[in-house]
Amino acid sequence: MKDNKKMQKNKGFTLIELIVVFAIMAVLTSFVTLLIIRYIERARQEMDVHNATLIRDAINIYPFPSDYQGIDVEYTDPETHESEHYERGWVYVDKDEIRCSDASTCLAMIEAGLVYISPQAEAQIRAHETGRMWFPPGPDGDYIRRTNINEYAFKNSMTVKARRTWNTYQLDAYLGADGSVKLGASASNAQRTNGHAKDVETAKNFARRVGFENALTTPIGEQYTGQY
Repeated sequence: MKDNKKMQKNKGFTLIELIVVFAIMAVLTSFVTLLIIRYIERARQEMDVHNATLIRDAINIYPFPSDYQGIDVEYTDPETHESEHYERGWVYVDKDEIRCSDASTCLAMIEAGLVYISPQAEAQIRAHETGRMWFPPGPDGDYIRRTNINEYAFKNSMTVKARRTWNTYQLDAYLGADGSVKLGASASNAQRTNGHAKDVETAKNFARRVGFENALTTPIGEQYTGQY
C-alpha cells in the first residue's frame, strides 16, 4: 500500500503544468530573440554611422576647386508648394551601392581610400574635375557604373547595414554664398518610388548621430538635412 501511494505522488507533471512550462519557455525565448535582434540592429547602425563619419570627414578635408559648382537641385515642397534651389554635391549610400554626384565628391572618396579605382581612371576623373565630366567606360575596381543621372556608382562593404532604422543615407557638400563648402547629412527609412522619400525623424536621428546635432534643418529632395 505504501508503495502504491508513493507511485501516485510521483506521477510527474500534469498536462496543464507542461503547458504552463512551455508557455513560459516561449515567452522567454521571444524576449531573448528580441534582445538579440535589437543588439544586432544596434551594431549595424553603429557600422553605418562609423562609415558615414568617414565619408563626412573625406568631404570635409577635400580641397574642392574654387569654381566648384555642385549639382543644381530644384525642390518643391509637396505640402507648401514652395520651391527652393540648392547647389550641392553628395555621396549617397543605400543597401546596394554608393553614388557620388560629381568628380569632386568622387575624388574625395578615392583620396580617403573609401572606394578604389585604377590610377589611370582616377587621373582621367581628376583631369575632368571641372568642365565636362568623364566616366570610366566599365567596371574598374569598386566603380561599377554610371547612373542615369550621371553619378559615379561604386560597390563595396560600406553599403547600408541597418535593416530597421534607415535604408539610405547621404552626406552633402553645399556651395555657400561666400564660395565655401558646407556639410550636410540626411537619411530615410521610407520606401522610395521617385526621388527621395520624406522621413523627418530618421533624417534628424541620423544627422545627430553623425555630428550635426546643432545644425540647421533644411527640407530638400523630400528629406531633411542637417547642415553646418
